[in-house]
Amino acid sequence: MSMQELIDAMGEKWRRERSESQMTLGEMIEHLSDLPDGAKISTIGEPHSYRGYYSDLAFEGGSGEMSAKDALAMCNEALGKEFTGYKGGEFLMEEDTPVWVASRGGCGMKIVSIGPDGKLELKDDE
Repeated sequence: MSMQELIDAMGEKWRRERSESQMTLGEMIEHLSDLPDGAKISTIGEPHSYRGYYSDLAFEGGSGEMSAKDALAMCNEALGKEFTGYKGGEFLMEEDTPVWVASRGGCGMKIVSIGPDGKLELKDDE
């Protein structure tokens, strides 16, 4: 095994571990798809590669609420797309990609769930 293969395997292992304690892009899409028409959630903004883990996806934070339908469209658009990491590199966002709320270039909080009232449950990274 080459050094790059070893590093890639370690990165994938850590990504799987993160996805056990927070929502993934696929879970977020599934949850948003299940919400009734007209449902609102906490506002999320433009998606980008997360500064803390470039292979993860972050959404800009916002205030107020937005339609779950608009959030779902944003998530679906990010799925299968490559984003450029903070210091370079291209990272593909897949269903098992952990999701965060963070400003571009900053660290933020992991999305743990979307509550019945549409509020995002956020937690600090351990």
